[in-house]
Amino acid sequence: MISKSTTLTVVIGLAAFLPTIAALTTKRSIFGTIHQPQLQTRPIAPTDNITGLPLLVKKIGLKFGRGKQLREEVVHKYFHGVDTQNIPQIVDCFHPDGAIIRDVCSLANRDVPYDQVGKVVSAEFLGERCREFLAAHPDCKVKFHHGPTCGRGMNNNWVYAHWYEEGTFSGNSQGIEPDGTPLTVQGQTRFLVGNDLKIKEIVITRTFSRWEEALLEKNSKQ
Repeated sequence: MISKSTTLTVVIGLAAFLPTIAALTTKRSIFGTIHQPQLQTRPIAPTDNITGLPLLVKKIGLKFGRGKQLREEVVHKYFHGVDTQNIPQIVDCFHPDGAIIRDVCSLANRDVPYDQVGKVVSAEFLGERCREFLAAHPDCKVKFHHGPTCGRGMNNNWVYAHWYEEGTFSGNSQGIEPDGTPLTVQGQTRFLVGNDLKIKEIVITRTFSRWEEALLEKNSKQ
């Protein structure tokens, strides 16, 4: 009969080896180097749907130096949620208490110092904004010039991504009629992902879609 202590030892040993297995099944070496470019979003790993196990394994992975890969997976999960129009998945990527959003390209922030740009918004608010955008661009697909990559350094928890979106402005959202023009936007975003593997802050530099420009104009007149 196997003792509880032996079983625990086996589980911990397996969990410690999982990062190496994950590295062999993804485009990352065991030394942490991502092979670029990652042109498309990655689907969510099947283990993410197993109740209880993923969080335990991921916490152990953080202890064994796989934090950068795990943080990148959170950002992949976010973009994959956009790609598949899965709003609950998008919401789940953000911290329950909300996240700081710094949109440095916003017209309202043109003359505002960087440290004063941004506000805390709820995860649900972010999900709703994504839903409105996807309603206007129902065929939107996310691709990467440079896929989600965690910065260098032991304490660097920022994940960077240079993305672009393709599709058409073919849906009615926020009362704005579509004009059928192509969706050709891109941006560079960095995501601060905490040790709880939730996004706490994002900084966005990007272009705007025709729908977003029309929405800004509509709101400015109210």
